[in-house]
Amino acid sequence: MGATVRSLAPEYAVIEARFFGINTREEIEQAFAECLGTALELDTWLLLADCTDLAFAPHISDLKDLVDALAALGVTDRFREALVRPMDVTAAVSVGFWATAGTNRGLAMEMFRDRDEAIAWLLSPAQG
Repeated sequence: MGATVRSLAPEYAVIEARFFGINTREEIEQAFAECLGTALELDTWLLLADCTDLAFAPHISDLKDLVDALAALGVTDRFREALVRPMDVTAAVSVGFWATAGTNRGLAMEMFRDRDEAIAWLLSPAQG
């Protein structure tokens, strides 16, 4: 069904992507492009991916291409993504793959069950 992307400024220097319902590969790619555009425009690389209401995500092979593209941007030292775990078990597998693939490529990604906990991690000093 889709995704929305917005800045949480001025309260937080965070970009929020909310994913809900069934997402096609095209919808995920569009949200990815919107997140990148917003990150470049605002010069912030803190991302909150709220996947609570995500019911289905594309095959993990489709996600691999996107995480490879993200890792290739050269923002590893500034990028952090907090993912709020989906309630749907199948979607949670895809989101878990995304987090693991990103971490394996040197990106700071963590999964959380709670939105407030995810935001707190994003805003905490980076552990290096």
